[in-house]
Amino acid sequence: MGALLASTLPLALGAAISPTLFALQLMVLSGRTKRLARGWALTVGSALVLGAFALLGVTLLGHLHRAAHHHSLHDAVVDFVAAGLLVALAARSLHHRPTAGEEHKERTAGRFDTAPTYWFVGIGATGMVVNFSTLVLFLAAMHEITRSAVGTTGRVADFVVVYVITLLPVLVPVGLVTALGDRADPPLNATHAFLADHGRAIGTTVEVVFAIYLAVKGLGELP
Repeated sequence: MGALLASTLPLALGAAISPTLFALQLMVLSGRTKRLARGWALTVGSALVLGAFALLGVTLLGHLHRAAHHHSLHDAVVDFVAAGLLVALAARSLHHRPTAGEEHKERTAGRFDTAPTYWFVGIGATGMVVNFSTLVLFLAAMHEITRSAVGTTGRVADFVVVYVITLLPVLVPVGLVTALGDRADPPLNATHAFLADHGRAIGTTVEVVFAIYLAVKGLGELP
């Protein structure tokens, strides 16, 4: 169990570094209309999508493990593919030109003000679906769980840890507002401002670092 946690925890922490999801949740919580209900609805949407990807990952990866004859080579290929996807995401982030920030923010905030609460389940789901680096790292963690020789109880416990950690970008802000109310606003607003300036750099750095991590790991898996 300890070895499995050691292999999945770095991936879960990388998946949890999601400036996009975190900023989206902070934008929702900065509103004054049903902000807690909307924040939790967004969290539920993100959790549902992550659960669907977990089911897909466990099913697909479990099937591939059963079909593979050379598990070491198979595991290396999975790591290399994940590393390649992260490199592609980092390259996209470096060359992406965003629209005018203030205009986009005002337009989005205006839509949030008039949207019904249930709509935020869809916002959370969409935010997770397009959060590619988080999903790549989460599926890499699912790969570690499906190939582990640890018993079912240990693997389920490890999955719960990975799942909760991956959802921290949406869970932590709404949890703080739920527990502290308006006292949570100053640190959350400061964090939101920081992410507005540095979110892309943080995301790109995470993608590059974990691409290297998975590539090195894949080399170690080669027979």
